[in-house]
Amino acid sequence: MTPEAIALIAAYFTCSEAAELRVLERTEAEACAAAYMEIKVGFVPNVDMQAYQSMTPEERADVNRRGYAAYVAWRAANPDLVSQMEAEARQRLLQADG
Repeated sequence: MTPEAIALIAAYFTCSEAAELRVLERTEAEACAAAYMEIKVGFVPNVDMQAYQSMTPEERADVNRRGYAAYVAWRAANPDLVSQMEAEARQRLLQADG
């Protein structure tokens, strides 16, 4: 996994943790949704966001399902890293609010 992909997942974890604490503003929610979509697409070989955007709705749905399944599998295969990243996201939010 590339450092960019890890950074995107870390940013999404921050979004997710923030949503646990408060209602996100519209722009935050939109950015979080876009990050999540980019993460899922990133787990599908030979597909990037540009290719995803040009797909039919059926193709996008298939990529979305496959990307989600691959992301869930990645989380299950990396529980320590996921826990660490989520804890770091919580810490960042607590420091920002403090």
